[in-house]
Amino acid sequence: MFDKLGQLKDLWNLKNQMQEIKKRLDNMVIKVQSPNHVFEVTVSGSQEVREVAVAENVKDFSREKLAEELKAVINKAVKDSQAMAAQAMGGMVGNMPQA
Repeated sequence: MFDKLGQLKDLWNLKNQMQEIKKRLDNMVIKVQSPNHVFEVTVSGSQEVREVAVAENVKDFSREKLAEELKAVINKAVKDSQAMAAQAMGGMVGNMPQA
């Protein structure tokens, strides 16, 4: 019985840690610019797009080039936010209860 209570306590602690990590990730942001600085995307550590800015010179680019720029900035933002989240969660892995 005491073993089950210990496991329950470990699960409760894990839940609290996960909630704390989510709060931290929600508050972390990263800004990424497209290769030609046409777009700037702001993404949270929980990978939520917070803001998209478009440069004034957007009309100087073709539709195809804009599509390439947008794809590049989104992919970089996702990759960078994943790295940021992994780094933030790295400290938690060592504190997880063992099954």
